[in-house]
Amino acid sequence: MPKTEIGADRFLHSHPHYDGRGALIAIFDSGVDPAAAGLQVSSDGKPKIIDILGCTGSGNIDTSKVVKANADGCTSGASGASLVINTSWKNPSGLLRRLSCAPAMRLNFRG
Repeated sequence: MPKTEIGADRFLHSHPHYDGRGALIAIFDSGVDPAAAGLQVSSDGKPKIIDILGCTGSGNIDTSKVVKANADGCTSGASGASLVINTSWKNPSGLLRRLSCAPAMRLNFRG
């Protein structure tokens, strides 16, 4: 990211501890590369990524399981948790694809 052009370098120089330390953030994104250099270690030496679950369906996550919600509009997720399907969602077939989860070490992030 171009820090000089957007003034971030001056801000960081004036506020060296305003770098997110102590903050815990969850990100749901299908395009995160956990091997990226900027995602390894925080400014205070702690790992930036605590846990990661791959749910992209790009071949390394099983998307073949088809399920239907029960009469209460619920189904179970891959973890076994009960999921309530939003009744405003338009799904004429009533069929849902249940995504599985995988540990990050099983996923191929570099292609």
